[in-house]
Amino acid sequence: MAAGATGPFTSQFNPFLQASGSSSGYSGLLIYEPLMLVDYVKDATKPWLAQNAKWNQDGTQLTIDLRPGVKWSDGTPFTADDVAFTFELMTKFKALNFNGLPVKSATAASPTQAVVTFSAPAFQTLWYVTEPVQKKQWSSVQDPVTYANLKPVGTGPFMLKSFTPQVITLDKNPGYWDAGKPAVDSVQYLAYDSESSMVAAMQGGQVDWIVSSNTDPKQITQHSPSTLASWASTFGVSIYLLPNATMAPTNDAAVRKAISQVIDRPNLAKLAFGPGAQPVQSPTGLDGAGASGMIADQYKNVSLGSGDASAAKQTLQSDGYTVGSDGYFVSPDGKQLALTLTVPTTNPYGDWVRAGTLMTESLKAAGIKLTVKPESQQSWRSDVALGNFQLSMRAAGGAGSLYDNFSRLISQPAPAPGKQAVVNWERYSSPRAGELLNAMASSESSSPAYRQALDGLQSLFVDEAPVIPLGNPSAAGVWRTDAFTGWPSEQDPYGLPTANKPSVVDIAARLAPARH
Repeated sequence: MAAGATGPFTSQFNPFLQASGSSSGYSGLLIYEPLMLVDYVKDATKPWLAQNAKWNQDGTQLTIDLRPGVKWSDGTPFTADDVAFTFELMTKFKALNFNGLPVKSATAASPTQAVVTFSAPAFQTLWYVTEPVQKKQWSSVQDPVTYANLKPVGTGPFMLKSFTPQVITLDKNPGYWDAGKPAVDSVQYLAYDSESSMVAAMQGGQVDWIVSSNTDPKQITQHSPSTLASWASTFGVSIYLLPNATMAPTNDAAVRKAISQVIDRPNLAKLAFGPGAQPVQSPTGLDGAGASGMIADQYKNVSLGSGDASAAKQTLQSDGYTVGSDGYFVSPDGKQLALTLTVPTTNPYGDWVRAGTLMTESLKAAGIKLTVKPESQQSWRSDVALGNFQLSMRAAGGAGSLYDNFSRLISQPAPAPGKQAVVNWERYSSPRAGELLNAMASSESSSPAYRQALDGLQSLFVDEAPVIPLGNPSAAGVWRTDAFTGWPSEQDPYGLPTANKPSVVDIAARLAPARH
């Protein structure tokens, strides 16, 4: 299979580090498993290593009941000690705590029950996506932040057999907890430098499953409908434009709103964000997060449409901007309204470069000059983390939590100048946002307090445009039906049709060789 055109692989299987996912072709997703599996299609969670969990009254303590009988791939029992150790590890090494969990302590109440105590109400946190690591292995690791984990020990259906920069081979875990699974003996991840070469390999029968980011899957399958199939689905993820709030002119809410007003989102979805993509139409962004039913009453009938240059110009003029002789706006202090958009060029971000080109034309119609600055993925990640950009783009959402979506985008306090940002990359600062996020975090999703906080965050998004929602990409998978059966589909959407999300563990465990 190929989970994307990631280029040559790196021997890096540290499940805590986001970068290790793509560097090892996302093969680690079949080795390590989460406590709960996110159902991206239904925007919900389902039991996995954890069977259930219960909160105390104020959301500061979580009791997790684990699935009995699970073993690590080395044959030793998976227990609550491993889970508690994993949470404790995240408290000692902040770089491992990618989801910002306010963990205070974690203990094992029994072999199958872990208790996690938080320093603040944590109802809405993504505790459930935590992938436990083996205490026996990791307790002797001196620096887990830089640990490459060349011999990973996991609970997943497959184990690492061999590694080269071009091929990663996994073998079936014979002691996997889901009896009778997997039915597939081995999985090979193949490295491709481009999507076109990956597509050619699929059409040539050299690979059984690929993720299609930019190519319409129907164009891939139409020549072999009896052996190839595909499915594409949106999954609660939105792509956002990030205006740097620490530098002019994007520190001006009027400029941010004008940018949002003029963007032609249907055009972006159609021409830039890949097959099956949908435009965000609510200024709250909630339709993009798969939560149209949660849009506040005052915004239910408000649509962003295809862009309105006249409205954007009016917003800028009301803010003191005037039109220069070249057609571009000039700020009250005499500076041309010229912006730079920094985006990565390598797969799977090629669509963002196209989006930048399209937005250049849209913004020009409103008197805003935009220049696209392409960078390598590594440089882009570094620049965004350090705030070295004026405009950039990030994806957020798809984790089954609206709170997590808002928190990633505008978490407070904003990252300090010169410090790395793992959330709130645009460095938007707002005490009000912090109050609303805290209220949301300390409330259960069904409570009036949660709804009130959510409505407040929507108002903040509409009034100040701290980030600008653009569109919802789809996840598209193409596979060989003559090789394996059990693939997800529109009729049986049990998992996202791609191999670069944790739900791949469910798919790989269900697949079986096709009988001929």
